[in-house]
Amino acid sequence: MMLPFLETAISNLFHKPSTEQFPNPEQMGLGKYRGRIAFDPEKCIDCGKCIAVCSPIAITRTEEAAEGGKYITRSFDLTSCTFCGTCADFCDEGSIQMTNDFHMVAEDPKDLVVSGTTFKKDITGVVTCDLDGCIFCGLCMRNCPQGVIKVDRPNKTWEIDLDSCVKCGICIGKCPKKVLSFQEPA
Repeated sequence: MMLPFLETAISNLFHKPSTEQFPNPEQMGLGKYRGRIAFDPEKCIDCGKCIAVCSPIAITRTEEAAEGGKYITRSFDLTSCTFCGTCADFCDEGSIQMTNDFHMVAEDPKDLVVSGTTFKKDITGVVTCDLDGCIFCGLCMRNCPQGVIKVDRPNKTWEIDLDSCVKCGICIGKCPKKVLSFQEPA
């Protein structure tokens, strides 16, 4: 026979297909699926937790100086991302979400980069602690994404590396006694 698959092709015309239509969301279990990342830069406080927990190093941060602050851009390279969702889990502000968009086919790798830019005003103040009201619980230290706060409970001391502080304000929000604040430098 000259066309070896002609007999199979003709017989398949009279049978139900053995494959299913793509996409079939019901069988893909999209309720638990983690697809394309959605990023809302307006909610981002630039704490850096997402970059710190991203094991494939798929998240990058760039900044551009501007009058009165800086433009900060976060980019998520979906060609490197493993879609583990850890960045979304650690984002306290909800600026990173995992979507059900599973259809990510592109000819250009640039089409698989999710990014967003926001303007962050310069904060001239520094984080300070009213030691009279502080209970030295260490929540500020444990929640600091940069690890720049040191609390010594036995000696009742508190210190911060002001040069490394990104002034995200997470420590202020987590303080149970509300003794942390931004103060103008003396």
